[in-house]
This record gives sequence, C-alpha cells and structure tokens, in this order.
Amino acid sequence: MSSSDTSGTSGTCGDEFTAAVLDGAVRERAGTVLSEYGLMRLTRLGGRDDVLLAAGRLMSSLWKHRDADPDGLTVIRDTGRHAGQVGFAGLGRGALALHTECAQHAEPPRLLLLACARAGDTGGETLLVDAQAVLAELAAYHPAAIEALAADRAAYFGGSGGHFAPVIQQLLDGRWRLRLRQDDLARFSPGAEAHLPALRQAVDRHIRRLRLAPGQGIVLDNHRLLHGRTAFSGERLILRALGEPHPALGLGPGFPAQWSLPTTTVHVDPQPAGTSGELLAPARWQAVDARPCRPTVSW
Repeated sequence: MSSSDTSGTSGTCGDEFTAAVLDGAVRERAGTVLSEYGLMRLTRLGGRDDVLLAAGRLMSSLWKHRDADPDGLTVIRDTGRHAGQVGFAGLGRGALALHTECAQHAEPPRLLLLACARAGDTGGETLLVDAQAVLAELAAYHPAAIEALAADRAAYFGGSGGHFAPVIQQLLDGRWRLRLRQDDLARFSPGAEAHLPALRQAVDRHIRRLRLAPGQGIVLDNHRLLHGRTAFSGERLILRALGEPHPALGLGPGFPAQWSLPTTTVHVDPQPAGTSGELLAPARWQAVDARPCRPTVSW
C-alpha cells in the first residue's frame, strides 16, 4: 500500500486547478488529465461557493443525492446518528470501504468531487484505487475472474430499488468500467463470488492514500476510480458533488485497457430464472432505505 501524500494517485498527476480558471483551454487540459489518470486535483477552494463554481464548470449537471443539501452539495461528516446503519457509513467516523458512488443506480454519476473544509485531527485519509491497474493485474494472473465478474448479472447493488450489473463491464473499443461496493448492499452471483478474493487482493495491492488539507479537493472518474476513507478523529468535513462531465472536457466512456473478453463470451445468465444459480434481490433488503441518486436540472 502506498504511503500517504497529496500528490494524486499516480505520482505523475501533478496539475492543480483552481475553480476560477476552469474554462476554455484550462478546462480542456483538466479533461485531458481526467482521461489519462481518472483524477484531477483542485486547490485554493475558499468555501462552498468555490466548490459549486468548480462543479459547475466541470459538470453539465449535478446529481441530487439522498443526503444532499438543496444546492446539490453533500456535507460528509460524522452526524452522530448514522453509525452502524447500512448505506450510511460515510456519515460516521469509521473506515469507509472502497466503492463506486451510487453503484445501485443503473447509470452511476460519472464525476465525483471531494473538497476538504476541515481535515480532522487524525486519520481520515482518502483511499483511491485505479481500476485500470486492477484490470491489468486480473488479466495477467486471473483472466477467468474478469469473465465471471463481467457477466450481466454478476452482482446486485442496492436495496429494493437496486440494480443488477457487471462488476467489470466491457464497453466498446476496448474500454471498460468498474462498479463495486463492499457492504451489505452488494450481493454477488455464485460465479462472481468465487473470484472475489482475487478481485479484493488486486484492489488492496493498488490502494493509494491521500490526505486532503483544507482548501484542497479532487475530482474522480467514478466509473474508473474506487474511493474510500480511513477512520478519523476530530471534526472532519468534506463537501461532495456528483454529476455528469461537461462536454468541453471531452471525456469518453470508460477507460482503456490492453485486454478484452473472448468474442465468444455472451454476457447473459446461463441459468433460467428461479434455479439455484440465479442471483435474486434478497427479500431481507426490502426494508432497507437505499434510494438511488437522481439527477437535478442542468447548470
């Protein structure tokens, strides 16, 4: 696991952007950085207005999360009342497992902005994993895992209003995207579950740690980078925005990888509905409040 720093996930993603200049050629450069690394860094964020300005220049629309305020930003902090509740781990002080934001939605938001207002006393490091590196490791050592995890019904994410989806999805032109959560709101088919140890080992080997200071932020490609958090003490406060990329960023779907599924692979569940191998949404989740993110109006 990499040591903690504030230099991004790759060691070469050195560009820092301020909200005020994210326009024209600078915004195009931000799109290039996002395309290459799946991440870009923000600096000199003076407060909520700066975060909204950055989000408005990078995103064509904001998503209204279950926990968001009316302006679309979500305050990520210890609320003192959500500890131990399924689907609310981010609103406590404990560690937050690596995940895709809004994995239970048919189309999770593409961009995730995290801005630090208060860093807390100890802990609270942001954890990041690049799915491009995970896929490369699986392709080299566990290719059967990719085929199983790429099945159309490899996993069910969410509660009663959740969604069946591949964990690793092959798109067009050799591009991919990853969808994952690691809590009680994720259930995997027998075929996919057999390969979860290989997936989790690959994820763990590529964790990068990032401690944001007040005024610093990051923007992630939510279809490529998993994010999580270490436990913390003190008053940590993060502002979060979710949305779709502005067209000026030129961000194409997914991320490239030097591997593809065999052309004979068909992404359907080979078992008829109702058989023992069928992955069904469990009845015990019917009472879980896991309402999906929903888009708001465009900027």
